[in-house]
Amino acid sequence: MNRFWYRHLQPIIETVRPSRIMEVGADRGWNTQHILEYCRQHDCHVDIIDPAPQPSLHEVMSRYGDEYTYHPLRSVEAIPLVATPDIALLDGDHNWTTIYNELTLIFAGAAEAGVKPPIILAHDCAWPYARRDMYYKPDDLDPTERHPYAYRGILPGVSELVEEGLNGVLANATHEGGPRNGVLTGIEDFIASSPHPIHDFILPFFNGLGIFVPESRMTPQLRALIDSFFTAEALLQACIAIENDSMHLRAMLQQTEGRLTRRTDALKRARELLAQQAALIETLQARIDDADTVLAS
Repeated sequence: MNRFWYRHLQPIIETVRPSRIMEVGADRGWNTQHILEYCRQHDCHVDIIDPAPQPSLHEVMSRYGDEYTYHPLRSVEAIPLVATPDIALLDGDHNWTTIYNELTLIFAGAAEAGVKPPIILAHDCAWPYARRDMYYKPDDLDPTERHPYAYRGILPGVSELVEEGLNGVLANATHEGGPRNGVLTGIEDFIASSPHPIHDFILPFFNGLGIFVPESRMTPQLRALIDSFFTAEALLQACIAIENDSMHLRAMLQQTEGRLTRRTDALKRARELLAQQAALIETLQARIDDADTVLAS
């Protein structure tokens, strides 16, 4: 989600000026560091929720103090324990059940506290997980709450899993689409069942950013800002950012291929040297055997 920070997330946060933020799914802390810096500068507090972050998140948090509370819990366990935020950034487990339950808990908490439900900024509202579930820990969900899955890869436009594809190390639903499958599907189903009118907007790049604004939170300034994300100029800038990201990935791929080629060539030379040494040893052994034969006679 950090790829959306400067062009989309930061402007939304600065327009709304929240007093409390919730971040679900901090991972390495790339986006968390931006949120914490905003909180430090604007007297805001963030609840950071992640049961299994990367070590770098703790390094990021160590640079801050009262700006945050860290909850090393699953989102559905932590959300009922925290105050209703003004903005919730959701980037946790990417499946229908989790996102639907997160939204249910967040909006129920707001109703119980008698406050407005928050603006929701949700990642993975485009391919690959908009319409396909993924489970970090499948056993955390009841079998009735998940689809059949496999640790195999996914490709755009292909419903079935493949051996060579994206995210093959993760538990991906074996098919794409259909009822209760995927992050965006879960959000759409929640909005359809919610008594609160909710404006929805989707930026369909960098795996997708969903912007969901309850009617009670919408202002003319916020609406104008969100509309600006979809102008020709803004989308052109997004294309440039996507191309830049793609070129970085291609450069990394070429660097990896170069290292593999060099290592393969080095291994080939090592094998050739070993073969030469083995042949030399065999020749020397044959001479020793001949010498022993002569001495014995």
